[in-house]
Amino acid sequence: MAPGKGSGDIVPVEGVCGWAASLRVAAADLAGRLVAQRAARARDPLRYCSGLLVALGLSAVFAPVQAASAPGGAVASAVSAAASATASATATATAASAAAPLRPAAPPRVALPAAARLDAQAESLARQAWQGFQRGDAQPALSALPALRGSPLEPWVAYWALQPRLQQASEADFDAYASAWPGSLPLRLLREQWLKQLAQRRDWPQFLSVYAGYHGDDSQLECLAAQARHAAQGLDTSQQVLQLWRSDPAGGYGCNAAAKDLLRAGLIDQQQLWQRLRDFFAADRQSQAMDFLPWLPAAAAAALRRAADDPLGVALHAVRHGIGAGALQRRMLVLALLRMAHADPRQAMQLIQGPLRELPVARRTQIAWVAARTASVELLPQADVLFGQARALGAAWQPDTETWKWCLRAALRAADWKLAVAATRALLQADGQDAEALYWHAVALSRTGHVARARLLWRGLAQPWSYYGQLATEALGRPLRIPAGPLPVLDGGQMLAQSRNVDVQRALLLYRIGAYAPAAWQWNFALRSAGDPQLHAAAQLACSRRAWLLCIWASDRMQHAVDWRQRYVMPFRSAVQAASRSSGVGQALIYGIMRQESRFAAGIRSYAGADGLMQLMPGTADWVARKLGLARPDPDSLSDVRTNLILGSAYLGMLLQRFDGSQAMAAAGYNAGPVHSQRWRAMPLPGHAALDGPVFVESIPFTQTRNYVKRVLANATVYAALLDGRSQSLQSRLALVDPRRLSDTQPMP
Repeated sequence: MAPGKGSGDIVPVEGVCGWAASLRVAAADLAGRLVAQRAARARDPLRYCSGLLVALGLSAVFAPVQAASAPGGAVASAVSAAASATASATATATAASAAAPLRPAAPPRVALPAAARLDAQAESLARQAWQGFQRGDAQPALSALPALRGSPLEPWVAYWALQPRLQQASEADFDAYASAWPGSLPLRLLREQWLKQLAQRRDWPQFLSVYAGYHGDDSQLECLAAQARHAAQGLDTSQQVLQLWRSDPAGGYGCNAAAKDLLRAGLIDQQQLWQRLRDFFAADRQSQAMDFLPWLPAAAAAALRRAADDPLGVALHAVRHGIGAGALQRRMLVLALLRMAHADPRQAMQLIQGPLRELPVARRTQIAWVAARTASVELLPQADVLFGQARALGAAWQPDTETWKWCLRAALRAADWKLAVAATRALLQADGQDAEALYWHAVALSRTGHVARARLLWRGLAQPWSYYGQLATEALGRPLRIPAGPLPVLDGGQMLAQSRNVDVQRALLLYRIGAYAPAAWQWNFALRSAGDPQLHAAAQLACSRRAWLLCIWASDRMQHAVDWRQRYVMPFRSAVQAASRSSGVGQALIYGIMRQESRFAAGIRSYAGADGLMQLMPGTADWVARKLGLARPDPDSLSDVRTNLILGSAYLGMLLQRFDGSQAMAAAGYNAGPVHSQRWRAMPLPGHAALDGPVFVESIPFTQTRNYVKRVLANATVYAALLDGRSQSLQSRLALVDPRRLSDTQPMP
């Protein structure tokens, strides 16, 4: 993070005017300054305060806003110059922003106890310890420990000092840490990692001793514990291992290891192994199946290899020579057909309905559902027909929830509303509160003539804060706007209590030094049993310290009230306004992207290497800078607020231009790349070129991108309502571009 001079200042919003004259700002809007100066000369304190609010950007957001960042290189300098050249546009935008109706002031901040603060040297050492840990270097943490003794961060710094050396650590090292910080979150993390280390050493007595203090629900550690009880105590733990092993499509490192030990001991038999191998093939996890070749007899191992390497050859041999009566031949054929169901689902379906229909119905049903799901994921025509054929085979094999969701998506693309009713009914039997299933069940009911029942379901879903809630609101014909009722009242006592919670203090300090992932884990740990009053207070505590990620996390989890001042914070207003002007992208969409990408943590970096508020990859940033005629940004400058926003919004603007303004396609392209977004849009069903936006989003094959688009557009809709003060439409953001217009576009990263 490369904040500007004012980034460390917290602006307590305590009233209308009494505090305003004492505020210090690093940069302010020119129009606001002029209003304040003229009012001061006229001895009009109310207008003077109002002008300061505009100058600070506080007329537009409830919470403290980070002042303009210092220039972060050539790109930032160019951005600053461009902003200076458009002073009149800035004044106009600020005036419009100040006129928006939804801008209440936030409550005052509560100071953290002195023990929860670090001096500059300790903070610098803690930051270096975290950065060293990310490199796998324990030395900076070891060096920082003496200066951090007694601080809330001490257990984390000690964890960063020990964890990289865990392979060489001894029982005494772990015991010393556990004795020093019992009940802490870093100890929980260290215990899990130490258990894995003990399992690798096959030190089962010590494993069981450490596991006695474990209170998590990791199924892989449960499998390792079962393996330890078998190895150290001679117990038959096969039933527990089999149940856990089957619950993970890939088996998992712990359960696969435990299963191998129990196979070696004869406690898992060959029939049970073949059942698991079949599940591996059904989940397209052939590599996991291959790991069990040494536990099969030679002939069975050869059959497994052939099913994986030449599934079509196995199937054609069965067509020409018959299925055969031997159990091994049938098992091999089923695996081959499951492999084909992933590679060529329509051919696999033809085989089990034709020459290979003598296979047991349970096996044919499983193969049919796998084939239909693959066809839906790949957006193939007639995927809905394959699901119909799978259903017609009966209930000999029951599909899981994810398969039913792909059945629903195939039905939506084909406008097969009877199939959509069946799919959503099955989903609601598994989870009656599934918003996706409820919304589409209502749509399917309305399309099949049951409008009154559909409207009843939509009324239960309708609210402005979620994707399906917004869709349901529009389906009812209601305006989509922010509720006008009173906001929940903050409890000052709860804020004080949260400020004294050492786990809360740790999370805020971790956030301050840029350790965003540990900060989020610690925050979750601190508030794991909190109710709405505690969450509300903790969110405000975080917002008042610009720990936006933590603020949003806590506010999002309130069950019975919504404080949109916290849940939809709008920091960096002046930088967002400048980026919006330069790119032509609306502020609401920029905020929607930022909220999902980084939760406004300016210095955050993803595991893939994406940086900053809009999570730009370095290569993409270079490409955009060249397109804008700017110098190549250095890696550190991507965490600069203005640089990141100007480049990220420019890239978003290029995506919008490429897709004729379709926010759904631009958001999908921003997350997965424009090539994927274009491909998904270019694959409508014959006769269904006018695919609805919600159906396009529901059909995105990548789970992460599908959820990303929903959240970004729902976020943007809320932000637009807050910024404009008018009713909004999610459906308008979901509009698509004709696929025939997507063929002659230039490559983009």
